[in-house]
Amino acid sequence: AMAPKKTAAKGKDEDWEFMLDTSADTRLPPIHRILFVINSLILTAVPVYLYSSIFDLDVAENAPVYGAGSVVTAVLLTLACQGRSKSLRNRLLKSRDVELPSTSALKDAESKQDEKKLNRSKEMAQKRSEVEWEALAFALSVTNAIFLLSVVVIAFFVLRSTQPLVNYAVSTAGSGIFAFYFASRSV
Repeated sequence: AMAPKKTAAKGKDEDWEFMLDTSADTRLPPIHRILFVINSLILTAVPVYLYSSIFDLDVAENAPVYGAGSVVTAVLLTLACQGRSKSLRNRLLKSRDVELPSTSALKDAESKQDEKKLNRSKEMAQKRSEVEWEALAFALSVTNAIFLLSVVVIAFFVLRSTQPLVNYAVSTAGSGIFAFYFASRSV
């Protein structure tokens, strides 16, 4: 049983597959993910402060409810920020004709001149970085605004006559779901 012969073209294609990391095109930088988590944790503290000061829900007595509500909401807000940031980043990259890292790797491999290849790589990396930070800022601001506005509307208008504990649970989880829904719709 002989192994099938490789043609030159097929061997070349297989080499390209090893050079490219196309999954890196869809990932956000680790610092962005960390910032999303930190932002979400800080943002979920706002309703806790609101309910402990205005509705007199003691933090120590209601720690399990505050903890569960904050964790669920923080996860939803983190996912909402990541989804919105990825979506916006992809749209900005297309509209500004900035190449993805895998496309740049292909073109750089084809380029013969080292200095030209290095300058082009640096320029594309700088443009990608600018787009990613822009998407991060927009995702944080829009997601935070949607969450905070919906917490206030639900807490003070929709559920104003319900028990404060139920009001907290529904308004924070509902606002987190609302922010996540709008982030997934922007994709």
